[in-house]
Amino acid sequence: MSENRTDEHRPSMADPADYDFIVAFYQGDSDWMYMAYREEMKIYDDVIGREEIFQGNWLFKGTCDHCGAAFNHGVLFKHTPSDELVHVGHICAANTIGLPDKAAAARVKAERVSRELQAQVERREQAAGWREENAEIVAWIQGQPDTAHNFLLDMKKALDEWGKLTPGQLRASVKWQERDKARAQEKPRETPATPLEEGRRTMTGVVKSVKWQEGDFGTQLKMLVELLDGNRVWGTVPSAIIPAMDEQALVGKSIVFTGTVKRSGKDEHFGYFSRPAGAKVIRFED
Repeated sequence: MSENRTDEHRPSMADPADYDFIVAFYQGDSDWMYMAYREEMKIYDDVIGREEIFQGNWLFKGTCDHCGAAFNHGVLFKHTPSDELVHVGHICAANTIGLPDKAAAARVKAERVSRELQAQVERREQAAGWREENAEIVAWIQGQPDTAHNFLLDMKKALDEWGKLTPGQLRASVKWQERDKARAQEKPRETPATPLEEGRRTMTGVVKSVKWQEGDFGTQLKMLVELLDGNRVWGTVPSAIIPAMDEQALVGKSIVFTGTVKRSGKDEHFGYFSRPAGAKVIRFED
């Protein structure tokens, strides 16, 4: 439009009382912001498709119908005297015609949602890169059955929800995988030469596995220990040797402890220990 405007929307003539708010809209280059305005844009597209548009700056140049300036965030008004749709930039609407609360709130919400959408995509891209870098452990965790240890099921859930693991979770998962590989390479056990000795005694052996188990005294951490003579015992892990962070770190450790042993009625080389005391992690040369 010419600088010598004669239309009733020019700054010197526009009467704020003549403009009814329709909807806020966005016409910038940001795809994120456009998506954040998606609810408003549905209303905008519907109205634009059936109402008469003012033949002015916006229609011919995409600029503000009031002042002529370019804008990204806009407000669509209906000019009641002419029944035409008028496009006004946010700044111009705020300073001259009046920026409705709904339009201001729509922009604030859209800017917040736009940031959130970008952050979500960035997190997904980072997670995809992390999964590619740690493809082996990811495949191993995702291949765990529903009967796996709760820790592995939690890691599986974390991958589903977040797409990646924290550094601590990754380190712990790698340890689990290494132990799994080591167990797979173990030779079949030979039958011990002598039956498991019963009674109160001091025992030395290697922790083969640990597991949380419900019992009469609540949830307790149990362990399977293979003794030096090849016999195995099962019982509660003494608190003195429970690792601070990951109880699975106890697996593979050599320990010594005192307990009361009772042999199983089905297997003379397996039994249960109770009232453990004096437990400590050792090295065989100690």
